[in-house]
Amino acid sequence: MDQEHLQASAERDQLWASLRQLRPHIEALAAGAPTVSDLERQVILLLSRIVLAELDFRARE
Repeated sequence: MDQEHLQASAERDQLWASLRQLRPHIEALAAGAPTVSDLERQVILLLSRIVLAELDFRARE
């Protein structure tokens, strides 16, 4: 791996690590916590589920 790839990988890992603190909030959103509009709720549900899947994948590594 070259230095640029290693740096990008480290930054990505830091980003995902910071999301662990938000996990309870992400889980609430993924469970359908109320939001402002139906469209916002759908987008938040989708993104929250994607983030949770990534967090679970990283926890298994």
